[in-house]
Amino acid sequence: MFNGKFSVLLIDGNDKDRQYYAHRLAVASSEYEVFEAANGQSGLRIYKACDIDCVVLEIDLPGRSGLNVLSDLVPIARHPELAVIILTHLHFRSLHEAALRNGAFAVLYKPLTSGDLLNDTIMNAVSAIPRDYKKAQPLNERRDRE
Repeated sequence: MFNGKFSVLLIDGNDKDRQYYAHRLAVASSEYEVFEAANGQSGLRIYKACDIDCVVLEIDLPGRSGLNVLSDLVPIARHPELAVIILTHLHFRSLHEAALRNGAFAVLYKPLTSGDLLNDTIMNAVSAIPRDYKKAQPLNERRDRE
């Protein structure tokens, strides 16, 4: 399992859902640094500006499909370098299969996902993705070099 501080980006257009899961993660562990985005474009901007260890992504986003955002985050589906978890209210098997084929670690359904389940899934996803040297450095050292 992963030990130490790490960052999670929640991309979800539903403010209540996003805030609920951000709060649940804060309760689950003080080790999370949680970032929030209400749409795919702002989520991608945050991802590029910060060293994100895991993205929790809703498929149904305003302005841009979560599957398109997933393909930007994980360009090589068979070799993901970022843990991405789909957390969605959509219950379409074809969408969920497409997300898994395109590099998502897991697909969770909002009505059935507790904060504890999301926390466990994030921990497993982050542990499954090899962390490169850059992400192993403290955030302030990374920014000082750039």
